[in-house]
Amino acid sequence: MTEEQYKRLSALDERMDRLLALCERQKTEIRELTLKWEQEKITVQQVQGELQALKTKYGNLLTAHVTSVEQGDDVKSARKRLLNLVREIDACINYITLLNG
Repeated sequence: MTEEQYKRLSALDERMDRLLALCERQKTEIRELTLKWEQEKITVQQVQGELQALKTKYGNLLTAHVTSVEQGDDVKSARKRLLNLVREIDACINYITLLNG
C-alpha cells in the first residue's frame, strides 16, 4: 500500500467515524424529541379534559343562573336550553333502551 493510499484510507476512516458519531447524536435527539412529544401529547389531553369539564360546569352555571332570572329573553333562552337538555336525556334513555332491548 502506498503512502497516498494510506492517507486516503485514514481520511476515509476518520470521516466514517465522524459520520457514525453524527448518526448517534441524531438518534439520541430523535429519542429525546419523541419522548418530549409524548409528554406534550399527554399534557394536551389533560388540558382538553379540563376544558371539557369547565365547559360543562359553565353550562350548568349558566342554566342555573338563567332559570333563576325572570326576564323576557333570559327566560326564553333558559327554556330553550332546558328543552335541549331534556331532549339529550331522552335520546340517551332511548339509546340505552335499544342497547338493553
